Amino acid sequence: MQRMMLNSCRRWGMSMTPSAVFVTSSRFASTTTTTPPSSAAGTTMKVKVTFITQDGTKVPISVPVGMTLMEAARDIAKIDVEAACDGTCACSTCHMYLSEAHFKTLGDPSEDELDMLDLAPAPKPTSRLSCQVQITKEMDGLEATLPKETSNQLS
Repeated sequence: MQRMMLNSCRRWGMSMTPSAVFVTSSRFASTTTTTPPSSAAGTTMKVKVTFITQDGTKVPISVPVGMTLMEAARDIAKIDVEAACDGTCACSTCHMYLSEAHFKTLGDPSEDELDMLDLAPAPKPTSRLSCQVQITKEMDGLEATLPKETSNQLS
């Protein structure tokens, strides 16, 4: 596990010594859907997100702040995202490429997410697991591209 973390850190351009890598696991913890914050008018704040499917089709939607990108793709855009672990960060089937400008506004991925991204086919510098990306108001205009293939480590 430590070797995977070191390789992941190197791939993302971070330098770490083996003693600096700590491995924690929350992969099997349950997840809950958060209640999106409301605006002053009492309606849920939404942002525009565009998904780009494997065949290049653009699917623009409005997403409530607080929802995960995976939930937005699956439940609002009705895109076939496998999400085999149902958002517990235990697979890489919800892997997506994010627009660079928005990727930079996100916090760093967790060590568990980096481990799963190491197992994803063809990760890119802007790769994230959509189950780990919570929509914020700063993400208005985000484009998320689905990769050509995914790999299910759970089956």
